[in-house]
Amino acid sequence: MNRLKKILIANRGEIALRIIRASHEMNIQTVALYTKGEEDALHVLKADEAVSLGEGSLNETYLNIEKIIAAARQSAAEAIHPGYGFLSESHLLAEACLNNGISFIGPSPEVLKLMGNKIEAKALAESLEIPILKNYRVNFNNLKKTVSDLPFPLLIKSAHGGGGKGMQVVYNAAELEEKVTKASRMAHNYFGNGEVYLEPYIEQARHIEVQILGDVFGNLIHLYERDCTLQRNHQKIIEEAPAPTLSEETRNAILNAALTLCKSVNYSGAGTVEFLLDRTGKFYFMEMNPRIQVEHPVTEDVTGIDIVKEQLSIAAGNPLSFRQTDVTVSGHAIQVRIYSEDPSKGFAPSTAPVTFFRLPHIPGIRIETDLSEGSLPGSSQFDPLLCKIISKGGNREQALELLNEALRQTVISGPASNQQYLRALLRHNSVIRSTTDTRFFENRLEELLETIKTEKESIPMELIAAAFLFLKFLPGDPHSSNPWISQGFRNILNTIDVHIGNLRFNIPFSVPGHSHYLHPGNHIKEELRQGAMCFSFNWQNTENEFCARVVSDQKIKVTDKNKSIEINYCENNTGEITFFWRGFEFLAGSHDLLDYYPKAGIFTGSEQNSGDNRILSHLHGKVIDIQVAPEQIIRKGDLLMIIEAMKSENHIIAHKSAKVKNIEVAVGTQVTDQMPLIMLEEI
Repeated sequence: MNRLKKILIANRGEIALRIIRASHEMNIQTVALYTKGEEDALHVLKADEAVSLGEGSLNETYLNIEKIIAAARQSAAEAIHPGYGFLSESHLLAEACLNNGISFIGPSPEVLKLMGNKIEAKALAESLEIPILKNYRVNFNNLKKTVSDLPFPLLIKSAHGGGGKGMQVVYNAAELEEKVTKASRMAHNYFGNGEVYLEPYIEQARHIEVQILGDVFGNLIHLYERDCTLQRNHQKIIEEAPAPTLSEETRNAILNAALTLCKSVNYSGAGTVEFLLDRTGKFYFMEMNPRIQVEHPVTEDVTGIDIVKEQLSIAAGNPLSFRQTDVTVSGHAIQVRIYSEDPSKGFAPSTAPVTFFRLPHIPGIRIETDLSEGSLPGSSQFDPLLCKIISKGGNREQALELLNEALRQTVISGPASNQQYLRALLRHNSVIRSTTDTRFFENRLEELLETIKTEKESIPMELIAAAFLFLKFLPGDPHSSNPWISQGFRNILNTIDVHIGNLRFNIPFSVPGHSHYLHPGNHIKEELRQGAMCFSFNWQNTENEFCARVVSDQKIKVTDKNKSIEINYCENNTGEITFFWRGFEFLAGSHDLLDYYPKAGIFTGSEQNSGDNRILSHLHGKVIDIQVAPEQIIRKGDLLMIIEAMKSENHIIAHKSAKVKNIEVAVGTQVTDQMPLIMLEEI
């Protein structure tokens, strides 16, 4: 069996780690790439070697073919694995590899060029009698001509890239110019080519895709299908395998169509053929992604086949290690993507760095992430993905239940995330019954946000208060010879002012002793035997008794007469404590005793007043468009600027009518939170 000795990974984050893990299991050395600020990223630390791409935009770093080839030559790598995104579908990178004697871990440049162009790929599918949706080319020089006789609604799509980037639904001719311009700009930013096209938009569609593997000897097999219907803004966030409620007739027809397409181009490597399924059960070829997919773990979990290892083996010149008859599906797998975005604010990117995290360790749960202890990443200009959680159950019901529990136990503090939104989604009846479509997210946003709010309000705050009082006001050693710790500290405390989020509580608090408990049940007795401390406080005119103890690093167990819970926590440098339970965060603090004294190095003044005449950035990102000029009169609500962050475009809107005095940034400027963008003056 042939084996690669060293590969360069032209990617970052969790997919780079996934490739590193598979490579090391095959005794293949790895070379990582990184940019300024990523020196301590986990994919850099885990690789055998690393080469810097310097600093700058995507075009200057991870999309710079010349730098990537130079890094491969410098490190003597035999092959380049592009991962997903970035240059993974670039025939130019594959050609550069070929010209420099480097293997490209993927299909040939010719296949990439064909499949990478969505219009040509659809034409090929049509020639093979695979159903497609008709294309409509966009004439940028005469959009009015483009509009004539178009069958609205339509979907604008990039001709040279996937991942839902820039996709826009157009319902009438009046929307076309603005949305085509935006889609083209995003396509150019992400794929280096702004060509877009139109196709009929299918209402209430399902998104079904087929995983393909092929080798250079003509062997081609499928690994069955995935359902990727649950999306937001045309980007998948929940995927599962196999596709539920899919008839065997439709499944076999889709699988055969995928094989027919790939056989026609002698496809080699890993790839995914994507289809839309309408409400009548008719399917249409949509596109092919000639690369590894973000959602590949669900297929691996139900087939037992390591897709990345097969990629590496194929690239080394080996035939597939199995035949189609060897591939079977066992159980059900579901994946969710936790993104740094705030659903309560229209899914605005959240660029705060991760400050604390705890990921679940549950049988049947697989985690793919680049979060690591001791190397907490800051905000990234490249990807909002924090982690992927994959569950494997004997059936779909078990996989859903397991995934819900994993999300309950997941703690990621710092950026806002869609974690609770995913939990609410997975518990929705339509998701449980698998009666959703690709627009389900958008149509249920308010409903799901209300579900999250209701659950948070149902959490008993006395448990959070008990955890805070235990950590903040109980001595670590009740038998200490230090009287301040063992006695004096207790005697001083009577009533404590505690805030939890926006709520304030005035709590009468006492510590009766290490082993005293008025009404101990068996679980209380066991906790006391484990070293728990006993205390009581008045909550809503009722005396409550608790015991609590530390069970592991930054996790405590709180017990009352009815139940026990375990709560993760972390303390900030102001003395406040953030508690994490059921996926929610609760910031708790007080102003008792030494907490009244100012802390060294903490700014205690009021926050900077942005003022009426300054437009400040509210996030980290890059300016990609400026809509105003100095001396221009603007009105409240006008679009001033567009900032790209976490693969999303964010509009900066005028909060008042004024005159533009000065513009502090330019297109291409990397901006930070609270950075001045525009100065105004009264009119």
